[in-house]
Amino acid sequence: MSGDPSYSPSKGTNVTSTGPFIVAVDGPAGSGKSSICHKVAEKIGWNYINTGALYRAVGLLALRHQVDLDDEIRLATLVDDVAPHLTWNNKSKELFFKDDNLTDFLQSEETGYAASKVARSPIVRERLLPVQRQMTLSAEKGALVDGRDIGTVVFPEADLKVFLTASLEERSRRRLSQLGADDSVNLDDIKQGLARRDNRDEHRDVAPLKQAEDALVLDTSNINFDQTVDALIEMIRERGLI
Repeated sequence: MSGDPSYSPSKGTNVTSTGPFIVAVDGPAGSGKSSICHKVAEKIGWNYINTGALYRAVGLLALRHQVDLDDEIRLATLVDDVAPHLTWNNKSKELFFKDDNLTDFLQSEETGYAASKVARSPIVRERLLPVQRQMTLSAEKGALVDGRDIGTVVFPEADLKVFLTASLEERSRRRLSQLGADDSVNLDDIKQGLARRDNRDEHRDVAPLKQAEDALVLDTSNINFDQTVDALIEMIRERGLI
């Protein structure tokens, strides 16, 4: 999964000769980026790249290998060791480490916390940058790429940048719904957790969460899943990418 980190967005030209169209979707935790981008990509026949899953995978594997989340040197060594063995299955939208399917373990609160910690490491972000780019540039037509810094750092010249967001209250309700009937969590706990995550993401020293200056904002606080999917597809169509 290593490769040249350089890239050249298609900018409306023939994607078969210049590379895939790239739509960068950034936004806070719980805004629905993954599920929305997954569905949109499925509908328009593009690849979907969940870069957040990479940081969650590193966080998960760090926990499994008992690596101190504040030890940048050991984290960097871990990334170097595991990155060549991380594979993304675009059809099933699953992330594997060798033959181990990590997907079902990536959405836990513990893994999310670990991902937020490792994402603050400049060394980890540097090591994962070419991995993210290579995964995206392997797409045949186009790719929807979601994360926290896709439009600002990973693909600053993406064909379209979208900042997908929702109110903290709405994001908390959605996260609670995802977790299902679990008596160990409640809405207030989730809201506090997301608020702390927002603060860490927005104020980290390296690649903080922020809206790119040329990004279009898509606030989903008052629209449902299908309406959000349709709105994002319309943005892509209006940009002439489909």
